[in-house]
Amino acid sequence: MGVEQTNGVVNYCRRPPQRPFLQKIQYAIWDPEERKFLGRTPKRWGVIGLIYLVMYICIVIFFSICMCGLLASVDEHVPYFTLAESIIGNNPGMGHRPIVFEEGALIWYKMDNETSYQKYIENLDGFLAPYKNKSLLINKGVNQIDCKENRPKAGEVCLFDTSLLGPCGESGYGYEEGKPCLIIKLNKIYDWQPVFYDDPGDLPPDMPPDILKYFNSTTSPQERRQVWLSCKGERPADTEALGPLKYWPHPGLPEVYFPYNNTPGYLSPLVAVQLMNPIHSQIINIRCRAWARNIVFTESLKERLGSTHLEIMID
Repeated sequence: MGVEQTNGVVNYCRRPPQRPFLQKIQYAIWDPEERKFLGRTPKRWGVIGLIYLVMYICIVIFFSICMCGLLASVDEHVPYFTLAESIIGNNPGMGHRPIVFEEGALIWYKMDNETSYQKYIENLDGFLAPYKNKSLLINKGVNQIDCKENRPKAGEVCLFDTSLLGPCGESGYGYEEGKPCLIIKLNKIYDWQPVFYDDPGDLPPDMPPDILKYFNSTTSPQERRQVWLSCKGERPADTEALGPLKYWPHPGLPEVYFPYNNTPGYLSPLVAVQLMNPIHSQIINIRCRAWARNIVFTESLKERLGSTHLEIMID
């Protein structure tokens, strides 16, 4: 039955007609008596559809206005918050390679088993690939120049020649000979400018001999304007097991690579640390740190400000 009417007045309080179960389902989808689809007439569906259409159009317009306002206030290359105002802060951390994330900071391999150290070689190959092949960079490295001791002009960046890394820039990286190489880098912070330890009469008393040796061998003030890097064992037993280290090309990152300003083609400067005679069959805890007047370093193994930690064991 359709809607009951008495003297032309619609009665919505009527008792619904009794129908078989399947017929109830059929009438719920399409009611031929009242011409309703899913409980509403075509006119009602049209009104609801129009309301939602207008609502979503307004939402899209409002969202577009907000996005246009946001994009107009944000520079694609310059962060809105920098240095101390940013989440990253103004104290750069450090990173190292190789690092196999499934294994964390541990490097463990057997010299007589090529498979055990091949993953570390592949990790270093992948990391150094953009340095060796400019075509892998976004702009193909067209703005990279050999800076020597001169700062690059606006829009240019200094190239880093991996041949300066000696055996640590070649295939194998010393792992087969038991003299593995570690690549150390400083994390990039936009517009961060280091304050150097460049005065021979004002150096930290705990500065390592490797840095002092290179520092005293330099002939120009420009060569001393570097962020110095050093590695050592975390404990006396680790220091003894670590043995002598060799830095390639030297234990520092030159001034010409700073500050980082998000210029396409930029690659971080690197220092390679080669373990010349580490003790085998013992886990060696290594801590590498950066030296600059405005880099905060903590001895704490939890925070590790201004440093990076790794472990290595050669069987």
